[in-house]
Amino acid sequence: MRSQQLAGAGGRSEGPVVMVVDDEEAMRDSCGQVLSRDGFEVVAAAGGASGLGLMGRRLPDVLIVDLKMPGMSGMEFLQKAREIDPDMVAIVITGYATLDSAIGAMKQGAYDFLPKPFEREELSIIVKRALEKRKLALSARLAERERSKMRDQFVALVSHQLKAPLASLKSCLDTATYAYSAQIPEACLDLIGRSSVRAGQLLHLLDDWLTLARVESGKINVAAARLDVADVVSQAIAKSQETLQWHDVDVVRRVEGSCPGVSGDGEALRELFVNLLDNAIRYTPDGGKVCVEVCERDGCAVVAVCDNGPGVPPEELGLIFEPFYRGAGTKHIEGTGLGLAIAKQIAEGHGGRISVKSQVGKGTTFEVCLPAGGQE
Repeated sequence: MRSQQLAGAGGRSEGPVVMVVDDEEAMRDSCGQVLSRDGFEVVAAAGGASGLGLMGRRLPDVLIVDLKMPGMSGMEFLQKAREIDPDMVAIVITGYATLDSAIGAMKQGAYDFLPKPFEREELSIIVKRALEKRKLALSARLAERERSKMRDQFVALVSHQLKAPLASLKSCLDTATYAYSAQIPEACLDLIGRSSVRAGQLLHLLDDWLTLARVESGKINVAAARLDVADVVSQAIAKSQETLQWHDVDVVRRVEGSCPGVSGDGEALRELFVNLLDNAIRYTPDGGKVCVEVCERDGCAVVAVCDNGPGVPPEELGLIFEPFYRGAGTKHIEGTGLGLAIAKQIAEGHGGRISVKSQVGKGTTFEVCLPAGGQE
């Protein structure tokens, strides 16, 4: 096997690199000879500790790891190697192949399993497949970075180039309506009022979209603070008063016993419950009632938001958490179609879940379950 000069920390070579980690010198040499003839650059390590040291200086494209090694086992090596390179592609080899060992290796992130003894062709084929897997993983990671970069740029554009001028426009329209109403013809006042309403709706849409982008990008701090869910719900109810002033709907809060605290982003969780409350209020007919119940169940804080509105048809239940989805019978109700998508993302970002039950003509219940103390 040729001796190879190692690259700098975290560096990569120009050609595919295969690292063989095995305590048997004969196995390291055999693999090196086979893979070198296939055009791979081979780096060998006699144990897990030395293999991790080499990975700290150069990341291989493919790892070949013996499960049965003295000192650090192959399983332990795989676990530590994944901490260094989350996109690693590893092939495990052993002379004591069992179903349990194969399953254990796969759980630690191994790509494939090769029992000893094996033929030259078997090794070549499986390494080439692993290299293709590595290329796909790195391409996907690069594409995700580019997508994240473009999303951040677009968020910045929306925040600064669209939202600020739109807010200024609405402010000017409202000022004209209230300060100069006596000097403006009635027909013009009506047009200005309609324009202000549309500007407000667009601002609401931009706010919802920016919130969704923030949540999807993982920019919520789920361990920010220890929170009392009942208090967060009370804050959400208070914030929903603006929606309530346009609807004759009664909101009732019920807290059953002591509810466990959760770790999370208070602003994000408040937004979650505000979205559920606003949704329930808008869809509840005048004279109806929205009930918010807070309780503890199976070590989780559970919040249920119930309304007696028109309900959701069964065929739409699987779609209501999709961004911008509006049910066929709800086009007349104001909304952006993002509230439930935001609520779902926030709940899952805190290690929780959100579910829905509904009966047409009787109402809908959204239930949020958050693990006590933080993420599951």
